[in-house]
Amino acid sequence: MRFVLEETSWAWDGNDRAAYIERIEQLLDRLDVAYERGEPYAASRELLVQRVFGEHALTDLLWNPDLPLKVSPEVRQRIAALFNTIRYWDDELEWPGMKATIGDRDALSLSAVLAHARVAEGMATACLPLPGTYHGLCEVIVDGRKEFVHFVVDESSHRAFFRDALEVERADERGLQALAPHAFPDLYFLEDVWDGLRHFEGGYARVHDDLHRLLAKLDDHGAWVFTDATGRLSPEEPEPTNEPSKPVTNELIEQRFRGLGLTMAPEKPNVRADGKCRRARERVLGNRTLYCEWHYKFEPHINRAHIHPPVDESGSKLIIAIFRDHLPLP
Repeated sequence: MRFVLEETSWAWDGNDRAAYIERIEQLLDRLDVAYERGEPYAASRELLVQRVFGEHALTDLLWNPDLPLKVSPEVRQRIAALFNTIRYWDDELEWPGMKATIGDRDALSLSAVLAHARVAEGMATACLPLPGTYHGLCEVIVDGRKEFVHFVVDESSHRAFFRDALEVERADERGLQALAPHAFPDLYFLEDVWDGLRHFEGGYARVHDDLHRLLAKLDDHGAWVFTDATGRLSPEEPEPTNEPSKPVTNELIEQRFRGLGLTMAPEKPNVRADGKCRRARERVLGNRTLYCEWHYKFEPHINRAHIHPPVDESGSKLIIAIFRDHLPLP
C-alpha cells in the first residue's frame, strides 16, 4: 500500500459545483497514473460515511439525485468503478487513531494518521487528497509525534514522494531497483544496469546521494537535453516561435548539462575506435546496439554512470545503461 485516500479533503461547502467535480476528476486521473505504474492504493470505509456536505455523507453527495452535486454519468461511472474495486484498508487493519494536525489544520483523518504511523515505521506511504487542500510534503502531528507525510495531487508531488521513499525506507540496492521506475518514470533502466551497483568502488553507499541526485535531474530534464531542437540552454527559457530547428550538438548537450549542475561528456574518438573499449560501452536493446558513450563522473578518477539518448526502443526515454567503477580506456 503506497497511497491512501485522505478523507477530510472531500468536504464541500456547496459552492462552485464545477470546480468540485473537477477536483474529483483530478484525483481519479492521479489514481489512473498510480494504477498504470503498479502502485497500490487503498481507502478507509470511513471515507464513504464521513460527512462532507452538511449532514450528508460522501455516498449521499455522490449518488442522491436530490442533492446539488449531480455529477455527469461519465464521472459517476468512474467513481463507482473506484469504490467498487478499491481495497479498504480498515477491513484488515485497526484504526491507528483519528485525530491529526496536518500543517496548521486539525483534522479527523484516519488515513493521514495511518500514513503517519507507517512513515514512522519506515514504510513510505502518501495521502491522496482531493486537490485544493493539502499538497506536497506536510508536517503531520499525531499524539505529539511529528512526521512528514506526502500529499500527492499532481505529477511533481507524485515523483517527489517516491524519491523521498528512497530515504524513508533507507533503500539498499534492491530497494533502489524496485523504487526507481516510480521515482524516475521518464528514465529507461536497462535490465542488467543494476548489477553494476556492486562494481562501484566503495559500493552503492559511496555514490548514494550523488546517484539519487543524478537520476532525479536526468528524469526531469535528460530527454529534453538530447532532443530539444530550439537551441535553448535551459528548459526554463521561453520556447522560441517561428524559428527553424537547430542541431543538437555535443557542445550544446554539454552546456545544457552544466546548466543542470551536471558534468556530462561523451567519450573521446579514440575510445570508440578501440574495439575492446567500444564493446565495453555497448549494450543491446531490442534489435539495436547502443554505444553508451555519455557518462557522468561521480569522482574525477573513479565511478561512472553511462547513459544513452532516447531511442524508439526505450519509448523515447533517456536510457540508464551502465554503472561501473571504470570502463577500459585505450
